[in-house]
Formats: sequence, structure tokens, C-alpha cells
Amino acid sequence: MKKLSILMAAVFVFSLFCATQPVQAAQYALDFEETAEAVYMVNLDTDTVVFEKNAEERRSPASITKIMTMALALELCEDPANTYVTAPSYIWDEFEGISISHCDIQRGETLTMQDLLYGMALQSANEAANIVADYLGNGSIADFVELMNQKAQEIGAVNTHFTNPHGLYGADHYTTAYDIYLIAKYALSVPGFEDLVSTTVYTALYADKHSEPLTFYTTNKMMVKNSDYYYEGLSGIKTGTLPEAGRCFVSKATRNGFTYLLVVLGCPAYDENETELATNYAFLDTEQFYDWAFSTFRVKTLVEEGKIVGQTDLDLCWGKDYLLVMTDGRFTALLPEQIQVSSVVTEAVFDQEAVRAPVQKGDKVGSLKLILAGEEVGQVDLVAAESAEMNEWLFCLDYVQKISRSFWFKFAVILLGILVVLYVVLAIVRNRNRRRYQSVRHRRRL
Repeated sequence: MKKLSILMAAVFVFSLFCATQPVQAAQYALDFEETAEAVYMVNLDTDTVVFEKNAEERRSPASITKIMTMALALELCEDPANTYVTAPSYIWDEFEGISISHCDIQRGETLTMQDLLYGMALQSANEAANIVADYLGNGSIADFVELMNQKAQEIGAVNTHFTNPHGLYGADHYTTAYDIYLIAKYALSVPGFEDLVSTTVYTALYADKHSEPLTFYTTNKMMVKNSDYYYEGLSGIKTGTLPEAGRCFVSKATRNGFTYLLVVLGCPAYDENETELATNYAFLDTEQFYDWAFSTFRVKTLVEEGKIVGQTDLDLCWGKDYLLVMTDGRFTALLPEQIQVSSVVTEAVFDQEAVRAPVQKGDKVGSLKLILAGEEVGQVDLVAAESAEMNEWLFCLDYVQKISRSFWFKFAVILLGILVVLYVVLAIVRNRNRRRYQSVRHRRRL
């Protein structure tokens, strides 16, 4: 039997590729030097990982934590704009004596849930995170944090553990760049979240202890048009900075029909004297990553639908022992612009060693693997490119051959053989005994 592997071209050995974890994808070399200690970058249009670095390394997420807090709050609160929340005094206790990001909410002040969420999203307000957690945890911040951990496990962020809703450092408060990608992707699916994190200025609907309107301004300067860091097409998602975490940033950007989600963690934030650096290296890394991605990658068609790619063995069809096969779909992938489609190698894998007639045009018979530099980038179904009728005589002959190869047939033949041998032996013994008896009887007569 012959099973053909159809090759479109030899592998083009391209130095940019190497294996990546945890998503099966090719990773590409950068044309710049990043400062981040952990990175995860994904094209959301194709779910293709284009770069990762220390993606599974557990790290302090700083205020990136608030992505989960905000998303979960939006899920649990049906009407944030009309849900009024009064801040209990105890939520400030853990912040005594330390400098934190806040939005000037006062003890006992009443705001809407929407106001609190925008305070977290724009000014990374830690007191707002605690107020939300207390309210939705029915008076227990710890209970809300447990809901955060349950949600993390539910979406597959198994290397994540939260101990608070705001992100201040804790030994058991950690996540990874890959898990943050999962959390951000989940958050973007929650209604209202994207509007929340893509806003640059917000005025609270209600803040009863402020005589003037309470207005929040975003810490995400890459969305602010008059900022030195402004990046066209970028929206959200969250900044975070701690001495233990460095500068962290999660963002999403769209240009020319392509959308990427990027996580950068551990960028330099402080000098050797623990003075905060004026330059935001998380923003600079982010700009370089997006410039690189938008200028490098294009969606390319690796195989067209209906393309005949070879043949496979065919049984039970009179006068024909092979069947032409074709692709049952079009496959596209995100690749660097300089890589040619001819660099892709294809390998046909059939469901059976030989297709058995009858078969109709369009019946699935296997799959075509698409391989680039040793990495499988996808596959499409292979289907029959023609119909083939079954010959009844060949079917009967095949049926007889199948029976003759079966265990029970062989067992029956062996058993029959044994019985025949026993019968022959028994007949010989009986004949021999009969002759002896006749011989004895003849002697007695004499």
C-alpha cells in the first residue's frame, strides 16, 4: 500500500524561528532590544503568538491586578451607573503610612459603582478597588478576592493567585505574563470593560463629600494625544508600577486591520537610589513591539480550497487503485512579510491506509499538515476529489479474505484439523484392534 506525503516545497530554513511555549506558534527575533523581563504578545485576529519571554515566570503584577477586579465587578453588578456604594472606613487601614495611587475618595463617601470602576481604570485607585471588593464581597474583601482566584482558575490562569484586589505587593500575590494575557482576553469579553479602559478622562456621577466635580485622568499616557508617549490605535488596558514589580503594562492596539494584545512586565522603574525614573520604559517597549509587529507581519494564504494535493490508495474499485484528494478549506496564517509561501511544507495524513469504495466526492479521507521550519502552523481536511463505485465481486472477495484472516476462522480451521487428526488416529486404532480381534478369533477356530 502506498501513502503519499505531498510536499509543496522544501523547508526554507529561516533563522527567525524557534519553539515557543505555551501556545504552538513560531516565535520571531526582534529588531530592537527590549527592557521588559517578561513579555507575551498575541495577534488577536489569528490567535498567533508572535513573541514571548519568560511567559510562565511568576511575578508580582502590581496594579495589573485591577483588570480582574474590574472585569469581575462588571459581571457581578447589573447596573453600575445606578448602584450607589458608600466607602467603609476600614478599607484605608492597610494603606496607612505608605504612598499609593488613589483618586481622593473620602471615608464614608458615596459614589456609584461606575465611578469606582473608572477610578480604578484611569487613576489606578487602590481605595476604589477595596471599596468595590468590600461591596461585592458582602462586607468581606477576602471573599471577593476568593472570587477573583476562582475566576482565574476558570479561565485557565492556573499560575495566578491573588491576595488583594488592588495589586500592592504580597509574597503570595502573583501571576505570569501568559496568565495576564488570559485575564485580559477574558476582561475584553465582558460588556463595558473595553469602554472603561479606553477612556482618558472621566468625571464622577456622584461624590457627596466633594464640593467640586471629582475628575479622573488616565495613567495610560499612550492614549493621551498630547503626550510624548501617544500611540495611534492603542486602547487600554492597564498600567502598574511597584518596586518589586517594575513598570508593567497591558495594552491592545489596532492598525491596518490587525489587532495585537501585549503584556510587558518588569521594565525598569527605579534607579539604584530607589528614585522613580522619569522615562516610562514600559511605554517605550510597547511602542517598539507594536511598530515591529505592524511592520513585520501579514496574513498569507498557505493553501487554497479545492487544491488537488495528491492521491491515496483505493480498494474495492474495479480497474482503479488510487483516489485523488483535495483540500476542503482555505488556510491563512500570520507570517513575516519576507517569508514566502513556498517555504511551507505539507504532509498528508490519511484516516486509513487505503480508502474503501464506495466513496463520494467531498468525503473526508484525512488531513493536510502545514509545516514551517519544523513547526506545524495548522492543517486542513483532505477530501475525495472524485467519486468511486464499489465492485461487488471485489467486495465479496475482500469479505472472504477478511474472514480467513479472523481469529475465529483460524481457530475453527485448527480445531477442525485437530478433530480430523483425532478421527484418523481413532480410525487407525479401531482398524488395528479389529484386525487383532479377527486374528485371535481365527486362531481359536483352528
